[in-house]
Amino acid sequence: MYLGTRYIFFFTVVLFYTLLFYSCRTEDEFTTDTGINLRFSTDTVMFDTVFSQVGESRPLSITKQLWVVNTNEKGVRVNIRLKGTGLGVYKLNIDGVPASALSGKEIRGNDSIVIFIQAYINQQNQQLPFIVADQLLFETNGNTQDVDLVAWGQDAHYLNDSVLPAGNHYWSNDKPYVIYNSILVPQGATLTINQGSRIHSHIKSTIFVQGTLIVNGTKDKPVTFEGDRLDPEYRDNSSQWVGIRLLPRSVSNRINYAIIKNGQLGIQVDSVPVNNEPNLSLQNSIIRNMSAAGLVGYSSNIVAINNVIGNCGQFTFYGALGGDYRLYHNTFAAYNVGFNRQNPQFVLDNSPFKNEAGDIIAKFPLNFTLINNIIYGNQEEELILNLVADGVQTFDTRLITHNLIRTKLSGLPDNNVINSDPLFENVNQYNFKLKKNSPARGKGLFVNISKDIEEVNRSTTAPTIGAYE
Repeated sequence: MYLGTRYIFFFTVVLFYTLLFYSCRTEDEFTTDTGINLRFSTDTVMFDTVFSQVGESRPLSITKQLWVVNTNEKGVRVNIRLKGTGLGVYKLNIDGVPASALSGKEIRGNDSIVIFIQAYINQQNQQLPFIVADQLLFETNGNTQDVDLVAWGQDAHYLNDSVLPAGNHYWSNDKPYVIYNSILVPQGATLTINQGSRIHSHIKSTIFVQGTLIVNGTKDKPVTFEGDRLDPEYRDNSSQWVGIRLLPRSVSNRINYAIIKNGQLGIQVDSVPVNNEPNLSLQNSIIRNMSAAGLVGYSSNIVAINNVIGNCGQFTFYGALGGDYRLYHNTFAAYNVGFNRQNPQFVLDNSPFKNEAGDIIAKFPLNFTLINNIIYGNQEEELILNLVADGVQTFDTRLITHNLIRTKLSGLPDNNVINSDPLFENVNQYNFKLKKNSPARGKGLFVNISKDIEEVNRSTTAPTIGAYE
């Protein structure tokens, strides 16, 4: 009897400490630390497959999995929900529970859960955006994290973080092209975009060109570059995408009849050309509503004819680190529509490239020809010629002739029209055509450019200054 009592006592003690041990395991405790972060199997769940099924009650996508990992020793309680910006197209199953939101979901220490995600979306629905995005939000002790959900909304050519193969590529106007996470035209590749094509870039996306870009728009069917939001409230919003960047060693780029709008920087041309042709030939095009600048060159060679560059947050044109710029019959107009610009809009600068210590690394000559251009806006000074002493000096005011300019700069030839309002039709609506009594009419110099941006015949004796005859 005594022995049995001893065994009962022994097992009771073991059981007590066993229960105590398991009840006090760290992973069974829940932390209230506001600095806790979860780890996710991806930061973006993307549905870039072809949607093939039909019917609103069935998913038009494959099922994607998102793993949510608690790497902490203690457990956490998480509030999970859809942010709700995706037009209701995303359906969730949160660790076995079909729901678009779940409060207090427990994830034990060093454990994980899985969320299954489907997209119910019909690409033939032209009311949807091109890219239907939402966010899955995770709130842990007041700390919020998110995972992006992205799906293709309409029938289009979609490119996601794409590098085009070497060779020739042709984009047609059969349906729009939508760029997500930027594209690159590498060396050895030529991208030709035909008339009437529409290129839509998602926020933060850039068209990078190391090879060659050729845009073959026409007056009636221009090629349009803009953001991917087509809602009426986004019609004139800048910074919806980045812009077109011609990288060093990019050659022989030609853009004719393009509309480039609502980005950050319309076209940026980097570095000196590597052949005998300009880095960029830009003709008959419109660049407008860029939050930073319309056209920028760094030590580059640009020829621009019959273009309208207007309403940019900082600069319509900026030629930096020298360069060779030949500009004929362009309209550069900036009236702070939607921006609070303080600086002159048009800059030519021969400053050398310096390191942080102020030592000159490289400097390039600045050559330019400005003939028959309008450079005008609501600042008292709209033209800056920054010719620094340690740069290459090549400035010659005779190369600025028959322009209409708002400037305080002295020494320009008398054949320029200085500080006379060009009388644009409607600057608030980006209509930079000229009224009949504009002082730019009949004040130009014929330079063998026989038609204006709208293919109107120019006077061969005294053409109108600017892009419009």
